[in-house]
Amino acid sequence: MDFKKIILIIILFFVLFLSLLYFLNSNDSKIGSNQTLSPEEQMVSDRISPLGNGEGFWDEAISPFREDRTKPYLELLDDLKSGKINFVWEVWALRRKCKPDFTPDQCNATILAYIDSEYDSPDKEKVKDLFVSYFRYEEEYRKWEQPSDLPFLELYEKIKSKRKEILSDKAELIFGMEEAQVSFLEGTNNFLKQTNNVPTEQRVKQFEDFKKRTYGNYYDSLVSREDKFDHYQMEMSLREKELNSINDPKEKEKYLLKIETKYFGKEKAENLANERKKESKLSESISTYESKEKEFLKENANLSQVEKDKKLKDLRIQILGSEEEADAYLRRKNIEEAGK
Repeated sequence: MDFKKIILIIILFFVLFLSLLYFLNSNDSKIGSNQTLSPEEQMVSDRISPLGNGEGFWDEAISPFREDRTKPYLELLDDLKSGKINFVWEVWALRRKCKPDFTPDQCNATILAYIDSEYDSPDKEKVKDLFVSYFRYEEEYRKWEQPSDLPFLELYEKIKSKRKEILSDKAELIFGMEEAQVSFLEGTNNFLKQTNNVPTEQRVKQFEDFKKRTYGNYYDSLVSREDKFDHYQMEMSLREKELNSINDPKEKEKYLLKIETKYFGKEKAENLANERKKESKLSESISTYESKEKEFLKENANLSQVEKDKKLKDLRIQILGSEEEADAYLRRKNIEEAGK
């Protein structure tokens, strides 16, 4: 993976994040209310009242959440601190289970009522406080007029300050993992540039150390969720200079096989090596055919187009090994030429 691809990944992450910010700031009527903030119990009471209080209503409203196993508060706290769970994702997973015709406030109230029904004191009050604090943060965030002329990272610093202002010590519990990921993405490109001349093995080790420092307590959870192929691509980008310096094809294959075995296992690594051999052989065959094609056209300029096409088709099948490969090559070439 080269610098351009890494930068693209970072940009895509930022685009997704900014899209979320836009979503939170848009259409207050669909996302939340402009009610004056009140103490927790008053807020819950005010927001439950529009739902009605007919017998059996809450059993019906809460029932979609019954499949979840509630976590004791201390377990929830540990999972948030380690990144095993992401609080915002959990909130939105619960919200997706609300009835489609519920307003956001009704859905929030349902979640709080669910907590009331599933937890005992003192866990109940502590878990509710966490959710209510997040709901209050959303309301305050939507009212906040963000600077519109700042680069993303400067804006993100202001967002972090706003979170701490509203959530205090809960900001890290709720957004700590996300902020660690943004720091990692921000620092990765700088790391690659600064270590460009560091010996490869040392560079790979330094990158993992940088990752551990940046992710902190979230390291194990974040790494466990990352795709193996992404890990592999990252390591290959760190090793790119060393790999390109190997001129012997056999030695290069040994190098690749060692790294691929590390990430994908022996069987998958051998399959990848076999695929490369096939691609290399096909590439050589295509080069041979294209050379023969030029030679043929030069020596048979007077043949009709029909005769040329027939002879060239026979030549493709002969060199590429099968009619299927010959047809596939012609399709690819036609697509390439149409795109020019």
